[in-house]
Amino acid sequence: MQRHLAALLLTVFACLLPIVALAAAEPIIRVEVGAQQPVRVGQQVSIDVTILAPNFFMSAPAFPVLQVPGAVVTMPDERALNSTETINGVAYAGIRKSYAFTAEQDGDFELPATTVRFTYADDNGAPREGSVSFPPTRIRAGAGGTVNAGGPKQPLVPVARLVVTQALDHALDKGSVALRKGDALVRTVTTFAPQTQAMLIQPPHAPAPSGVRVFQADPRLSDNARTTAGPGGTRVDTITYVFERTGSYVLPPVTVDWLDPATGRPATSQAAAIKVEVSSGHADGALAPDGSAFGWLGEGGSFWRIVIGCVCVLLAAMVAMLAYRHGRPMLARWRQWQAERSRRRAESAEFRLASVLRACAASDAAAAYLALGDWTRAAHGMPLDVWAASTGDASLMEAVTTLQRHLYGARSESDVWNGKPLAEALQRHAATPQTRRHPPAASALPPLNPAKAVNPP
Repeated sequence: MQRHLAALLLTVFACLLPIVALAAAEPIIRVEVGAQQPVRVGQQVSIDVTILAPNFFMSAPAFPVLQVPGAVVTMPDERALNSTETINGVAYAGIRKSYAFTAEQDGDFELPATTVRFTYADDNGAPREGSVSFPPTRIRAGAGGTVNAGGPKQPLVPVARLVVTQALDHALDKGSVALRKGDALVRTVTTFAPQTQAMLIQPPHAPAPSGVRVFQADPRLSDNARTTAGPGGTRVDTITYVFERTGSYVLPPVTVDWLDPATGRPATSQAAAIKVEVSSGHADGALAPDGSAFGWLGEGGSFWRIVIGCVCVLLAAMVAMLAYRHGRPMLARWRQWQAERSRRRAESAEFRLASVLRACAASDAAAAYLALGDWTRAAHGMPLDVWAASTGDASLMEAVTTLQRHLYGARSESDVWNGKPLAEALQRHAATPQTRRHPPAASALPPLNPAKAVNPP
Protein backbone atom coordinates (compact mmCIF):
# COMPACT_ATOMS: atom_id res chain seq x y z
CA MET A 1 0.00 0.00 0.00
CA GLN A 2 2.84 2.40 0.82
CA ARG A 3 4.60 1.54 -2.42
CA HIS A 4 1.44 2.32 -4.43
CA LEU A 5 0.94 5.59 -2.59
CA ALA A 6 4.54 6.64 -3.21
CA ALA A 7 4.22 5.82 -6.92
CA LEU A 8 0.99 7.85 -7.11
CA LEU A 9 2.65 10.86 -5.46
CA LEU A 10 5.61 10.68 -7.85
CA THR A 11 3.25 10.55 -10.82
CA VAL A 12 1.28 13.57 -9.62
CA PHE A 13 4.53 15.48 -8.96
CA ALA A 14 5.83 14.67 -12.45
CA CYS A 15 2.59 15.94 -13.99
CA LEU A 16 2.57 19.16 -11.96
CA LEU A 17 6.28 19.94 -12.47
CA PRO A 18 5.95 21.30 -16.08
CA ILE A 19 2.96 23.43 -15.01
CA VAL A 20 4.85 24.90 -12.08
CA ALA A 21 7.94 25.49 -14.24
CA LEU A 22 5.85 27.23 -16.92
CA ALA A 23 4.14 29.45 -14.36
CA ALA A 24 7.52 30.47 -12.95
CA ALA A 25 9.20 30.91 -16.34
CA GLU A 26 10.50 34.42 -17.04
CA PRO A 27 12.22 35.96 -20.08
CA ILE A 28 15.99 35.47 -20.37
CA ILE A 29 18.71 37.55 -22.05
CA ARG A 30 22.15 36.34 -23.12
CA VAL A 31 25.05 38.53 -24.24
CA GLU A 32 28.02 36.80 -25.91
CA VAL A 33 31.22 38.53 -27.09
CA GLY A 34 32.49 36.77 -30.20
CA ALA A 35 36.23 37.24 -29.66
CA GLN A 36 38.91 36.26 -27.21
CA GLN A 37 39.92 39.10 -24.93
CA PRO A 38 41.78 41.34 -24.87
CA VAL A 39 40.74 42.48 -28.34
CA ARG A 40 42.91 44.79 -30.41
CA VAL A 41 42.21 48.47 -30.89
CA GLY A 42 40.42 48.86 -34.21
CA GLN A 43 39.35 45.20 -34.34
CA GLN A 44 35.66 44.67 -35.09
CA VAL A 45 34.08 42.27 -32.60
CA SER A 46 30.57 40.84 -32.81
CA ILE A 47 28.31 40.96 -29.75
CA ASP A 48 25.38 38.53 -30.01
CA VAL A 49 22.33 39.44 -27.89
CA THR A 50 19.68 36.71 -27.56
CA ILE A 51 16.32 37.30 -25.85
CA LEU A 52 14.28 34.22 -24.86
CA ALA A 53 10.59 34.35 -23.90
CA PRO A 54 8.28 31.52 -22.79
CA ASN A 55 5.83 30.28 -25.43
CA PHE A 56 6.19 32.88 -28.22
CA PHE A 57 6.67 36.58 -28.86
CA MET A 58 3.65 38.77 -29.58
CA SER A 59 5.81 41.82 -30.38
CA ALA A 60 9.42 41.99 -31.47
CA PRO A 61 11.93 43.33 -28.92
CA ALA A 62 13.15 46.85 -29.71
CA PHE A 63 16.92 46.35 -29.55
CA PRO A 64 18.45 49.63 -28.36
CA VAL A 65 21.32 51.67 -29.77
CA LEU A 66 24.35 51.16 -27.51
CA GLN A 67 26.53 54.14 -26.62
CA VAL A 68 29.97 53.19 -25.25
CA PRO A 69 32.51 56.03 -24.70
CA GLY A 70 35.79 55.36 -26.48
CA ALA A 71 34.27 52.76 -28.83
CA VAL A 72 32.04 52.53 -31.89
CA VAL A 73 29.03 50.21 -31.56
CA THR A 74 26.78 49.74 -34.58
CA MET A 75 23.97 47.37 -35.51
CA PRO A 76 24.45 45.95 -39.02
CA ASP A 77 21.36 46.05 -41.17
CA GLU A 78 20.72 42.34 -40.96
CA ARG A 79 17.52 40.58 -39.97
CA ALA A 80 17.21 39.12 -36.50
CA LEU A 81 17.57 35.34 -36.16
CA ASN A 82 14.70 33.37 -34.63
CA SER A 83 15.21 30.19 -32.64
CA THR A 84 13.51 27.83 -30.17
CA GLU A 85 14.89 25.86 -27.25
CA THR A 86 13.70 24.06 -24.15
CA ILE A 87 14.95 25.03 -20.68
CA ASN A 88 13.88 22.97 -17.64
CA GLY A 89 11.00 21.56 -19.61
CA VAL A 90 9.73 24.97 -20.77
CA ALA A 91 9.65 25.88 -24.48
CA TYR A 92 11.24 29.25 -25.21
CA ALA A 93 11.19 31.35 -28.38
CA GLY A 94 14.38 33.28 -29.08
CA ILE A 95 15.31 36.36 -31.11
CA ARG A 96 18.99 37.16 -31.67
CA LYS A 97 20.55 40.39 -32.90
CA SER A 98 24.25 41.09 -33.46
CA TYR A 99 26.12 44.33 -32.70
CA ALA A 100 29.53 45.32 -34.13
CA PHE A 101 31.92 46.66 -31.46
CA THR A 102 35.18 48.45 -32.30
CA ALA A 103 37.45 49.91 -29.60
CA GLU A 104 39.14 53.21 -30.48
CA GLN A 105 41.57 53.13 -27.54
CA ASP A 106 43.03 50.80 -24.92
CA GLY A 107 41.09 50.04 -21.74
CA ASP A 108 38.04 48.25 -20.35
CA PHE A 109 34.59 48.93 -21.78
CA GLU A 110 31.26 48.23 -20.08
CA LEU A 111 28.07 47.72 -22.09
CA PRO A 112 25.22 49.88 -20.70
CA ALA A 113 22.58 48.05 -18.64
CA THR A 114 19.81 48.90 -21.11
CA THR A 115 16.29 47.52 -20.67
CA VAL A 116 14.52 45.88 -23.61
CA ARG A 117 10.72 45.63 -23.52
CA PHE A 118 8.41 43.37 -25.52
CA THR A 119 5.18 41.36 -25.32
CA TYR A 120 4.92 37.58 -25.17
CA ALA A 121 2.18 35.01 -24.56
CA ASP A 122 1.59 33.47 -21.15
CA ASP A 123 0.49 29.84 -20.60
CA ASN A 124 -3.12 30.82 -21.47
CA GLY A 125 -2.14 32.60 -24.68
CA ALA A 126 -2.93 36.06 -23.28
CA PRO A 127 -0.44 38.90 -23.93
CA ARG A 128 2.00 39.61 -21.16
CA GLU A 129 4.44 42.50 -20.88
CA GLY A 130 8.06 41.42 -20.46
CA SER A 131 11.39 43.16 -20.09
CA VAL A 132 15.03 42.15 -19.73
CA SER A 133 18.15 44.20 -18.95
CA PHE A 134 21.63 43.76 -20.35
CA PRO A 135 23.80 41.89 -17.83
CA PRO A 136 27.18 43.37 -16.82
CA THR A 137 29.41 42.78 -19.85
CA ARG A 138 33.02 43.93 -20.02
CA ILE A 139 35.25 44.06 -23.10
CA ARG A 140 38.98 44.62 -22.66
CA ALA A 141 40.97 46.19 -25.48
CA GLY A 142 44.74 45.85 -25.64
CA ALA A 143 47.37 47.62 -27.68
CA GLY A 144 47.30 47.39 -31.46
CA GLY A 145 49.62 48.50 -34.25
CA THR A 146 49.84 52.17 -35.17
CA VAL A 147 50.87 54.16 -38.20
CA ASN A 148 52.36 57.64 -38.23
CA ALA A 149 51.72 59.51 -41.47
CA GLY A 150 53.39 62.80 -40.61
CA GLY A 151 50.98 63.44 -37.72
CA PRO A 152 49.62 61.78 -34.59
CA LYS A 153 49.73 58.01 -34.51
CA GLN A 154 46.57 56.27 -35.68
CA PRO A 155 45.59 52.66 -34.92
CA LEU A 156 45.85 50.18 -37.78
CA VAL A 157 42.89 48.04 -38.81
CA PRO A 158 43.33 44.40 -37.70
CA VAL A 159 41.99 42.27 -40.57
CA ALA A 160 42.73 38.84 -41.99
CA ARG A 161 43.87 40.52 -45.21
CA LEU A 162 43.17 43.93 -46.71
CA VAL A 163 42.65 44.00 -50.51
CA VAL A 164 43.49 47.04 -52.66
CA THR A 165 42.45 47.27 -56.33
CA GLN A 166 42.53 50.11 -58.86
CA ALA A 167 40.90 51.17 -62.14
CA LEU A 168 41.87 53.83 -64.73
CA ASP A 169 39.75 55.93 -67.05
CA HIS A 170 42.33 55.37 -69.84
CA ALA A 171 43.27 51.99 -71.26
CA LEU A 172 46.80 50.64 -70.98
CA ASP A 173 48.71 50.39 -74.26
CA LYS A 174 51.75 48.08 -74.09
CA GLY A 175 52.03 48.49 -70.32
CA SER A 176 51.63 52.28 -70.20
CA VAL A 177 49.02 55.01 -70.58
CA ALA A 178 49.40 57.38 -73.55
CA LEU A 179 48.33 60.97 -72.87
CA ARG A 180 48.84 64.41 -74.34
CA LYS A 181 50.12 67.49 -72.59
CA GLY A 182 47.36 68.94 -70.37
CA ASP A 183 45.39 65.68 -70.16
CA ALA A 184 44.17 64.19 -66.85
CA LEU A 185 44.24 60.60 -65.64
CA VAL A 186 41.65 59.40 -63.09
CA ARG A 187 42.78 56.61 -60.78
CA THR A 188 40.04 54.91 -58.71
CA VAL A 189 41.40 52.94 -55.73
CA THR A 190 39.08 50.50 -53.92
CA THR A 191 40.07 49.13 -50.50
CA PHE A 192 38.13 46.19 -49.04
CA ALA A 193 38.49 45.10 -45.39
CA PRO A 194 36.58 41.94 -44.37
CA GLN A 195 34.57 42.08 -41.15
CA THR A 196 35.51 45.75 -40.69
CA GLN A 197 33.67 49.05 -40.87
CA ALA A 198 34.67 51.27 -43.77
CA MET A 199 35.26 54.30 -41.55
CA LEU A 200 38.18 52.47 -39.87
CA ILE A 201 40.15 51.81 -43.07
CA GLN A 202 43.31 53.91 -43.30
CA PRO A 203 43.52 56.43 -46.21
CA PRO A 204 45.77 55.17 -49.02
CA HIS A 205 49.26 56.58 -49.58
CA ALA A 206 49.30 57.94 -53.14
CA PRO A 207 52.37 60.14 -53.79
CA ALA A 208 52.76 61.85 -57.14
CA PRO A 209 55.95 62.40 -59.19
CA SER A 210 57.37 65.87 -59.69
CA GLY A 211 55.61 67.98 -62.30
CA VAL A 212 52.19 66.32 -61.85
CA ARG A 213 49.30 67.99 -60.08
CA VAL A 214 47.09 65.77 -57.91
CA PHE A 215 43.45 66.25 -56.91
CA GLN A 216 41.82 63.80 -54.49
CA ALA A 217 38.04 63.64 -53.96
CA ASP A 218 36.30 62.75 -50.70
CA PRO A 219 36.20 58.97 -50.18
CA ARG A 220 33.01 56.93 -50.61
CA LEU A 221 32.39 54.52 -47.72
CA SER A 222 30.14 51.46 -47.68
CA ASP A 223 29.60 48.81 -45.00
CA ASN A 224 27.39 46.50 -47.09
CA ALA A 225 30.01 45.04 -49.43
CA ARG A 226 30.01 41.25 -49.88
CA THR A 227 32.78 39.30 -51.62
CA THR A 228 34.11 35.77 -51.62
CA ALA A 229 35.95 36.72 -48.42
CA GLY A 230 32.63 37.54 -46.73
CA PRO A 231 30.99 40.83 -45.72
CA GLY A 232 33.06 43.88 -44.92
CA GLY A 233 33.67 47.57 -45.49
CA THR A 234 34.76 49.29 -48.69
CA ARG A 235 36.55 52.61 -49.14
CA VAL A 236 36.71 54.11 -52.64
CA ASP A 237 39.22 56.94 -53.31
CA THR A 238 39.28 58.87 -56.59
CA ILE A 239 42.63 60.46 -57.48
CA THR A 240 43.07 62.72 -60.53
CA TYR A 241 46.54 63.41 -62.00
CA VAL A 242 47.03 66.37 -64.37
CA PHE A 243 50.12 66.27 -66.63
CA GLU A 244 51.27 69.73 -67.72
CA ARG A 245 54.61 68.69 -69.20
CA THR A 246 55.68 66.13 -71.74
CA GLY A 247 57.81 63.16 -70.78
CA SER A 248 57.70 59.73 -69.15
CA TYR A 249 56.22 59.36 -65.67
CA VAL A 250 55.73 56.55 -63.17
CA LEU A 251 52.88 56.89 -60.70
CA PRO A 252 54.07 55.06 -57.54
CA PRO A 253 52.04 52.15 -56.12
CA VAL A 254 49.10 53.02 -53.87
CA THR A 255 49.63 51.46 -50.43
CA VAL A 256 47.32 50.96 -47.44
CA ASP A 257 48.58 49.90 -43.98
CA TRP A 258 46.84 47.31 -41.79
CA LEU A 259 47.60 44.96 -38.91
CA ASP A 260 47.86 41.18 -39.18
CA PRO A 261 45.98 39.85 -36.11
CA ALA A 262 47.71 36.46 -36.40
CA THR A 263 51.23 37.86 -36.02
CA GLY A 264 50.46 41.23 -34.44
CA ARG A 265 52.73 42.96 -36.97
CA PRO A 266 51.92 45.80 -39.38
CA ALA A 267 51.39 44.84 -43.02
CA THR A 268 50.82 46.70 -46.29
CA SER A 269 48.62 46.05 -49.33
CA GLN A 270 49.13 47.93 -52.57
CA ALA A 271 47.95 48.54 -56.11
CA ALA A 272 50.61 48.41 -58.84
CA ALA A 273 52.53 51.40 -60.20
CA ILE A 274 51.42 52.97 -63.50
CA LYS A 275 53.61 54.15 -66.40
CA VAL A 276 52.45 57.24 -68.28
CA GLU A 277 53.80 58.63 -71.57
CA VAL A 278 52.87 62.29 -72.20
CA SER A 279 53.39 63.67 -75.69
CA SER A 280 52.93 67.13 -77.17
CA GLY A 281 50.33 67.94 -79.86
CA HIS A 282 47.04 69.76 -80.19
CA ALA A 283 43.68 68.13 -79.91
CA ASP A 284 41.60 67.80 -83.07
CA GLY A 285 39.66 70.94 -83.89
CA ALA A 286 41.83 73.31 -81.80
CA LEU A 287 42.40 76.84 -83.06
CA ALA A 288 45.84 77.47 -84.47
CA PRO A 289 47.63 80.62 -83.22
CA ASP A 290 47.83 82.06 -86.75
CA GLY A 291 44.06 81.92 -87.22
CA SER A 292 44.21 79.18 -89.85
CA ALA A 293 40.94 77.79 -88.57
CA PHE A 294 39.26 80.77 -90.23
CA GLY A 295 40.89 80.08 -93.59
CA TRP A 296 37.46 79.47 -95.15
CA LEU A 297 36.87 83.21 -94.81
CA GLY A 298 39.66 84.07 -97.28
CA GLU A 299 42.32 86.73 -96.95
CA GLY A 300 39.89 89.18 -95.33
CA GLY A 301 39.14 86.81 -92.51
CA SER A 302 39.80 89.38 -89.76
CA PHE A 303 37.15 91.80 -91.09
CA TRP A 304 34.51 89.09 -91.36
CA ARG A 305 35.27 87.83 -87.88
CA ILE A 306 34.45 91.31 -86.55
CA VAL A 307 31.20 91.46 -88.54
CA ILE A 308 30.07 88.02 -87.36
CA GLY A 309 30.92 88.92 -83.76
CA CYS A 310 28.81 92.11 -83.91
CA VAL A 311 25.84 90.22 -85.38
CA CYS A 312 26.07 87.60 -82.63
CA VAL A 313 26.14 90.30 -79.95
CA LEU A 314 23.03 91.99 -81.42
CA LEU A 315 21.14 88.71 -81.62
CA ALA A 316 22.04 87.88 -78.02
CA ALA A 317 20.81 91.32 -76.87
CA MET A 318 17.48 90.86 -78.69
CA VAL A 319 16.96 87.43 -77.17
CA ALA A 320 17.73 88.79 -73.70
CA MET A 321 15.19 91.64 -74.10
CA LEU A 322 12.45 89.27 -75.26
CA ALA A 323 13.17 86.87 -72.44
CA TYR A 324 13.03 89.69 -69.87
CA ARG A 325 9.75 91.08 -71.24
CA HIS A 326 7.86 87.79 -71.49
CA GLY A 327 9.64 85.91 -68.76
CA ARG A 328 8.79 88.14 -65.79
CA PRO A 329 5.04 87.23 -65.68
CA MET A 330 5.86 83.57 -66.17
CA LEU A 331 8.46 83.73 -63.39
CA ALA A 332 5.97 85.38 -61.03
CA ARG A 333 3.35 82.71 -61.74
CA TRP A 334 5.92 79.99 -61.28
CA ARG A 335 7.02 81.42 -57.91
CA GLN A 336 3.38 81.65 -56.78
CA TRP A 337 2.82 78.03 -57.79
CA GLN A 338 5.95 76.96 -55.92
CA ALA A 339 4.82 78.80 -52.78
CA GLU A 340 1.36 77.20 -52.93
CA ARG A 341 2.90 73.78 -53.50
CA SER A 342 5.25 74.24 -50.53
CA ARG A 343 2.34 75.33 -48.34
CA ARG A 344 0.24 72.27 -49.29
CA ARG A 345 3.19 70.00 -48.70
CA ALA A 346 3.89 71.51 -45.27
CA GLU A 347 0.25 70.94 -44.29
CA SER A 348 0.11 67.35 -45.58
CA ALA A 349 0.02 64.36 -43.25
CA GLU A 350 3.09 62.86 -44.92
CA PHE A 351 5.19 65.95 -44.20
CA ARG A 352 4.00 66.09 -40.59
CA LEU A 353 4.82 62.39 -40.10
CA ALA A 354 8.30 62.97 -41.54
CA SER A 355 8.76 65.80 -39.02
CA VAL A 356 7.82 63.42 -36.21
CA LEU A 357 10.30 60.79 -37.39
CA ARG A 358 13.11 63.37 -37.70
CA ALA A 359 12.46 64.56 -34.15
CA CYS A 360 12.46 60.93 -32.92
CA ALA A 361 15.78 60.28 -34.66
CA ALA A 362 17.26 63.38 -33.00
CA SER A 363 15.73 62.36 -29.60
CA ASP A 364 14.07 65.80 -29.42
CA ALA A 365 11.11 65.03 -27.15
CA ALA A 366 9.44 68.47 -27.29
CA ALA A 367 9.56 68.71 -31.09
CA ALA A 368 8.36 65.11 -31.44
CA TYR A 369 5.35 65.72 -29.16
CA LEU A 370 4.24 68.88 -31.03
CA ALA A 371 4.72 67.30 -34.48
CA LEU A 372 2.94 64.11 -33.39
CA GLY A 373 -0.14 66.05 -32.27
CA ASP A 374 -0.23 67.93 -35.60
CA TRP A 375 0.05 64.64 -37.51
CA THR A 376 -2.75 62.82 -35.68
CA ARG A 377 -5.10 65.76 -36.22
CA ALA A 378 -4.16 66.07 -39.93
CA ALA A 379 -4.10 62.34 -40.77
CA HIS A 380 -6.76 60.93 -38.43
CA GLY A 381 -8.81 63.91 -37.30
CA MET A 382 -8.38 63.30 -33.56
CA PRO A 383 -6.05 64.26 -30.70
CA LEU A 384 -2.96 62.22 -29.93
CA ASP A 385 -4.29 60.37 -26.84
CA VAL A 386 -7.58 59.45 -28.53
CA TRP A 387 -5.86 58.15 -31.66
CA ALA A 388 -3.26 56.15 -29.71
CA ALA A 389 -5.99 54.47 -27.68
CA SER A 390 -8.05 53.72 -30.83
CA THR A 391 -5.18 51.76 -32.41
CA GLY A 392 -5.13 49.13 -29.66
CA ASP A 393 -1.33 48.91 -30.07
CA ALA A 394 0.19 48.40 -26.62
CA SER A 395 3.72 49.30 -27.73
CA LEU A 396 2.46 52.53 -29.36
CA MET A 397 0.55 53.56 -26.25
CA GLU A 398 3.60 52.75 -24.13
CA ALA A 399 5.81 54.90 -26.37
CA VAL A 400 3.37 57.83 -26.19
CA THR A 401 3.07 57.48 -22.40
CA THR A 402 6.87 57.40 -22.09
CA LEU A 403 7.13 60.60 -24.14
CA GLN A 404 4.52 62.38 -22.02
CA ARG A 405 6.12 61.16 -18.79
CA HIS A 406 9.48 62.43 -20.01
CA LEU A 407 8.09 65.87 -20.85
CA TYR A 408 5.71 66.43 -17.96
CA GLY A 409 6.74 63.96 -15.27
CA ALA A 410 9.40 64.26 -12.61
CA ARG A 411 12.83 63.62 -14.12
CA SER A 412 16.43 64.67 -13.78
CA GLU A 413 18.34 66.76 -16.29
CA SER A 414 20.47 63.75 -17.25
CA ASP A 415 17.49 61.72 -18.50
CA VAL A 416 17.59 61.19 -22.25
CA TRP A 417 14.50 60.27 -24.23
CA ASN A 418 14.92 57.54 -26.84
CA GLY A 419 12.66 58.19 -29.82
CA LYS A 420 13.31 54.89 -31.61
CA PRO A 421 10.38 52.90 -30.06
CA LEU A 422 7.93 55.68 -30.94
CA ALA A 423 9.28 55.94 -34.51
CA GLU A 424 8.96 52.18 -35.06
CA ALA A 425 5.42 52.16 -33.69
CA LEU A 426 4.38 55.08 -35.92
CA GLN A 427 5.86 53.46 -39.03
CA ARG A 428 3.67 50.43 -38.44
CA HIS A 429 0.57 52.65 -38.55
CA ALA A 430 1.73 55.06 -41.25
CA ALA A 431 0.25 52.89 -44.03
CA THR A 432 -3.26 52.86 -42.52
CA PRO A 433 -5.87 54.85 -44.48
CA GLN A 434 -6.23 58.42 -43.42
CA THR A 435 -9.69 58.84 -41.93
CA ARG A 436 -10.44 62.44 -41.22
CA ARG A 437 -13.37 62.73 -38.89
CA HIS A 438 -16.28 64.98 -39.94
CA PRO A 439 -16.92 67.98 -37.71
CA PRO A 440 -19.58 67.31 -35.07
CA ALA A 441 -23.12 68.11 -36.09
CA ALA A 442 -24.77 71.14 -34.59
CA SER A 443 -26.57 70.32 -31.34
CA ALA A 444 -30.31 70.74 -31.18
CA LEU A 445 -30.02 72.18 -27.65
CA PRO A 446 -29.38 75.89 -27.15
CA PRO A 447 -25.97 76.93 -25.73
CA LEU A 448 -25.59 76.59 -22.00
CA ASN A 449 -24.41 80.17 -21.45
CA PRO A 450 -25.47 82.18 -24.50
CA ALA A 451 -23.74 85.47 -25.03
CA LYS A 452 -26.02 88.44 -24.75
CA ALA A 453 -26.10 90.76 -27.70
CA VAL A 454 -25.04 94.26 -26.94
CA ASN A 455 -27.16 96.85 -28.72
CA PRO A 456 -25.45 100.05 -29.69
CA PRO A 457 -26.71 103.15 -27.90
